[in-house]
Amino acid sequence: MEGDAAHAGGGVNLPVDHASWRVRLRRWAASGSGDVLGAGVLFGADRVLTCAHVIRDPATGQRPDRVQVEFPLLQGLTRTPHRTATVAAGHWVPPFGKAQGDLAVLVLDDPAPLPSPVALHRTLDYRGATVLVDGFPEHQSGGQWLTGVCRGPGGEGDERVQIDLTGAGADSGQRLRGGFSGAGVREEGSDRLLGILAQADERGEHGYMIPAATVAKYFRRFAERYVTGPHAIPGHRVVSADAARTARPHGLQRTVTRWLNGDADAWDTEVLFIAEDDDRARQALYVVLNMADREQSPQLAVRPVGPGTDAPRDGGDSLLSRAGIAPRVGSIGLVLDLEGAALEDPGQPELREALAVLRHELRHAAGRRAAPRRRPAVAVLYADRSATEPAAAAKALGELAASGARLLLVVRSSTHGFTYALAEKLLPAERAAQWLLRIGSRVDALADTERSARRLFHRVEPHVVDPPVATGYAARAALWTVQLSNEMRPLTGRGGPRLLEKLSYAEQAVDTYLLRAERAESELRTVLDEHLRLRGLLRDHLARLARRGLAEHPDAVGPYRAAQRLLLAGPCPLADAERAVTAFARVVRRLADADAGGEA
Repeated sequence: MEGDAAHAGGGVNLPVDHASWRVRLRRWAASGSGDVLGAGVLFGADRVLTCAHVIRDPATGQRPDRVQVEFPLLQGLTRTPHRTATVAAGHWVPPFGKAQGDLAVLVLDDPAPLPSPVALHRTLDYRGATVLVDGFPEHQSGGQWLTGVCRGPGGEGDERVQIDLTGAGADSGQRLRGGFSGAGVREEGSDRLLGILAQADERGEHGYMIPAATVAKYFRRFAERYVTGPHAIPGHRVVSADAARTARPHGLQRTVTRWLNGDADAWDTEVLFIAEDDDRARQALYVVLNMADREQSPQLAVRPVGPGTDAPRDGGDSLLSRAGIAPRVGSIGLVLDLEGAALEDPGQPELREALAVLRHELRHAAGRRAAPRRRPAVAVLYADRSATEPAAAAKALGELAASGARLLLVVRSSTHGFTYALAEKLLPAERAAQWLLRIGSRVDALADTERSARRLFHRVEPHVVDPPVATGYAARAALWTVQLSNEMRPLTGRGGPRLLEKLSYAEQAVDTYLLRAERAESELRTVLDEHLRLRGLLRDHLARLARRGLAEHPDAVGPYRAAQRLLLAGPCPLADAERAVTAFARVVRRLADADAGGEA
């Protein structure tokens, strides 16, 4: 991982193994060196990545004016070289939420004595990877190496990756403590730099790494220069933040989310049909895959930190999150878009790189001593539009699945040769029957939700004008299951592509109906809760007057009866009822204040 070129600096010929990327950070002091703050990683000649909390000014809690950056591991020098650095414009994300953000990039006032050769590397699945962490704890000026194993995502939105230290313990010395924050995390064996350490638990036995993809999502320009490895989402399938925030929920997003999150009723290999002319369904697919990508998802949830601000701004709640469509951030490992491309096409370097990285990581995961708890999720788009021969494509994808990849196979046509190969080679014989049962459980949930909504409607309708209307799709959906079941009865083996296509579209429709039913139920419950709240307020205000013997006061009787009539006598607009209750509350406060003044 170290550089392979010697460089003359300060009249001293520096050796090849210079470890120029490992830097120590100190509080800047005009009179000399201040306290050690932690660690950082040098990129190129003048950029240092670290955690925002490491360098934050303790007096103000804000970004510092200056930081001292030291290069303690350069050999052949009589003194430790150092530079002064400031926070790069637009590269300050202080900690927020629950373990979110906490990143900063420093710019050196003068180039480093030796440029750094390292880059951060995106990886598809961190689980089980053995890593090395080098920090600068107190009284160990040369640093200390610790080893650990990555266990899985952690923190709010899964922005971070948990690391369990090897041989950690209070008496072993193998524990994380002050001086490790901001240190680079290297994968043992490959020496790839996977991220930087951000925090540890109280005992120092577990740490949390900010991985390369999380860095890239906050600092995109930095990532263009210093982050390698394939993007999880191809550039032409990236969805803008505004489009994602305003996207309408679609039933297929429920299926994709369950697969991404590894839910109990999701299968390792899922099939999703999208019609050629269904642009809305395709966009819905791209949105939910973007939401699952560490690098793209913060675009959907958090706006960048602007100049002069020290806290990220919330991008607002999206329609999808309100509908409960919330794939875990980082749950998508890779999206392979095969539309018009062959699997081994030399004219598609990004696709070839992504496949090479996926195969490498699957082989590497199989050889790990600590087996990963979960396999990478790989969405394969439009293999039925690939230039690869159908049987060869099915064989290659089957090999990925056998090596540990979980597949989402998105296709457009049931008549293409690939869908026949898919049905025969990639799915179990009982898949059609399993699918019908799963759709039946969705229909049951739809029926239950609609019954609940109707009960709420009957409670709301006598009191509120134009309440939301309960949906009535369950009977239609139940009929589909009967029809699909009849189509399956003559079958003695697996379902063919046409039946799989019908099952896919039926499940998408049922889930879409369920989303609408849940929205209607939620809106009705909100209206009922608001009506009951206003009735409770009216009752409480009247009780306040009654305690003072003012319930029949002439000034109070009229406003009370007006509010009571709106809330109890018949359907009314809730806004009118709220204004009436508010008017009565003002009368109550005025009479109560006057009564209290008279007592004084």
